[in-house]
Amino acid sequence: MPFTFAELEEHERLALAGLVRLMVRMDGEFTPAEVGAVAKIAKDLGSADFWTMMNEAQLLEMEELSVRVERVLREPVRAWIYGLLVDLAAVDGVDPAEGQLLEWLVETWELAPDLPSSANS
Repeated sequence: MPFTFAELEEHERLALAGLVRLMVRMDGEFTPAEVGAVAKIAKDLGSADFWTMMNEAQLLEMEELSVRVERVLREPVRAWIYGLLVDLAAVDGVDPAEGQLLEWLVETWELAPDLPSSANS
């Protein structure tokens, strides 16, 4: 279920923005594909609010971001943010560091990532 920025609580917005910032920095390169993907996220969520929150997120230390991420308690929001980040990572191929961030979210939020159908048999 997609959310708008207005539907997210402040700590959820900050967690999302911080995770997006972190994801695009994980491989050390902000590629044109990632620029386009982040611009689409901004457009879908409401550009002005998204970019304001991205600016705020830039001030977060990793420990502060971790606290914000842990405070995201609504499961649909967790799953939605995770899906956005998977899509963002995939635009230019999931780098090992990006994969580690996604794995950390799976553990932190106790998510059940979709497994290929062959893994379920």
